[in-house]
Amino acid sequence: MDWYNSIKGWYERGFWTKEMVADAVRYGKITLEQYKEITGEDYPTPGEEPSEKTDGSIVTQ
Repeated sequence: MDWYNSIKGWYERGFWTKEMVADAVRYGKITLEQYKEITGEDYPTPGEEPSEKTDGSIVTQ
């Protein structure tokens, strides 16, 4: 599976939040550089949360 392009598409369509993209970095699915390419922001430093919060629910349109 091409995780980068899948996650990028999900994020761009609003299905994933920055927090979810950060989780993909933690699980080794994408790199820190890819996080920045997808979100336009640097990966959060330890103890810092991504700027969006989620309750974990999935949004569909």
